[in-house]
Amino acid sequence: MNMRYLTRIPLIIIALTYPVAFAGGALKIATPTDQRSSQDSSQSPEFKAAEDRAQKYIAAYNKGDAKTLANFYAEDVDYIDKDGAEVKGRDAIQKLLADNFQANPGAKLDVTIDEVKQLSPDVLVNRGIATVTPKDGAAVATRYVAIDVKKGDQWQTSQLTEMEASPSSACSQLRALEWLVGTWQDKAGDQTVETKVKWAGDKNFLTRTFKVNGGDQTETDGWEIIGWDPERQQIRSWIFDSNGGFGESTWANDGEHWLIQAPNVLPDGSHSTAEHVLTRVDDNKFTWESQNRTLNGELQPSLDKIEVQRLLQN
Repeated sequence: MNMRYLTRIPLIIIALTYPVAFAGGALKIATPTDQRSSQDSSQSPEFKAAEDRAQKYIAAYNKGDAKTLANFYAEDVDYIDKDGAEVKGRDAIQKLLADNFQANPGAKLDVTIDEVKQLSPDVLVNRGIATVTPKDGAAVATRYVAIDVKKGDQWQTSQLTEMEASPSSACSQLRALEWLVGTWQDKAGDQTVETKVKWAGDKNFLTRTFKVNGGDQTETDGWEIIGWDPERQQIRSWIFDSNGGFGESTWANDGEHWLIQAPNVLPDGSHSTAEHVLTRVDDNKFTWESQNRTLNGELQPSLDKIEVQRLLQN
């Protein structure tokens, strides 16, 4: 396998970060040292437009659709990788993407935007870190600088340059879950679950507390810490409940859903496993499913899909 494919893949995501239109001025996603600015930016129309465009690009990438992805680039796009190799033209970019998909099936992409500046009404510059995670292997990150030009009512990447990058920070990896911050509630029959999610540790961790009321059990409290594991290069979480149960989970995103593998130890010493599926519907709602459940190795019924609604914004 050509390792250059692995170093080039991340940069093919950069076009997704530009919205269809900007109101003017610069958009910057703040660092963990500026939490207030980060919160304000994430609520701005410009950021939301960029995020929506990013999700469309990522969905196409995860389908291996090189033709659709190539349309994010100008016909005369000029791309220089971290080793100085140059690729010119949209057709060449499409071929590069197709070759990458063939060489690395199942690879996933992520991007962290450090800064987006509008240099003129028709020119934008974008800086940040792009990361590819192969299906089997550690994530590879590159730092990029991209120049976008406006063609009619669309933005297209005209020039793209990548450089070596240090591993992504925990904060940048967890930013994909930032929309969960707040207070949530779901109801199933006579049971109600209230959940609160907050940032902790200079935004290097998310904490989740929950309280279960009603049903055929007494009130139960629980705590979960969600963080980035730099050794395994994945999001992990550790959960504890007031009855004495505990467990840990691994999180993976397939572009549309969060897939959570959750082995647990119950208060009586039993062992359970489950595969949870968390799907974001919009800013104020997500769905939760639990399937492939086992108890001491024996298959258990799946749980019905539930809708979880936001109550308060932290």
